[in-house]
Amino acid sequence: MKKILLFGFDALPEILTAAGIARRFDAEAVTVSREGCGLTLAALSQGQTAGGTGLPVGGKMMVFCGLERELDDLLAALHGAGIVCLKAVLTPSNRNWTPGRLYQELEREHRAMGGR
Repeated sequence: MKKILLFGFDALPEILTAAGIARRFDAEAVTVSREGCGLTLAALSQGQTAGGTGLPVGGKMMVFCGLERELDDLLAALHGAGIVCLKAVLTPSNRNWTPGRLYQELEREHRAMGGR
């Protein structure tokens, strides 16, 4: 199933906006709790939500699961809705990472690009 994993989202209007956009792409938006941040991205993408002991990722982040074909339109819709955060696609390389590890890697890449 197509999913957008939401990390660090706590404002209901923003969560509902992300969920509405996800539905337009036949996807589900899943808000990941602090406990879920101890699981791997693969486990979270498969519907596991608890059982880990994790720390918050440090900010807002989205991970797109099974949405590669819709990515350009999805990113445009999120941008149009004013949703700003770090974003990544679930890949074979990052699927066994924790959300915290992915967040750190995205922040490192963001800084290397000059914060764009």
